[in-house]
Amino acid sequence: MRLLARFLGFVFATGAIVFLIAAVAACSSSSSSPATTTASPAPSTGSAVETGSGTGSAKPAAGPGIGETCGPSDACGEGLACISYYGIAGAKGPQFKTCEQRCEDDTTCPKDRHCATIADGPGRVCR
Repeated sequence: MRLLARFLGFVFATGAIVFLIAAVAACSSSSSSPATTTASPAPSTGSAVETGSGTGSAKPAAGPGIGETCGPSDACGEGLACISYYGIAGAKGPQFKTCEQRCEDDTTCPKDRHCATIADGPGRVCR
């Protein structure tokens, strides 16, 4: 009986390790855009930071669009702000900068876009 318990414990521990390795590998894939969810928004306590004036005065009209990497000097298309944030690795990982439009609901998003929460990303933005 004791041997069976040890064996089952080993099988469970090995399964847990394999699951953790798979989860880490999935999270560290080189995907160009973070996953989106439509869950209710969490309070804004993340590490996202907006840069630029948000007025479009120093930004080209044809600059990077929604979800695209910010241009030189944090340039984005008209009406978008360059938002910097850290991914799942936190401050130990790379800092990302993408052009986004903040939102609380779909009414503030452009046509054919929806307000979504980007987990481990810029937060509530139009996508």
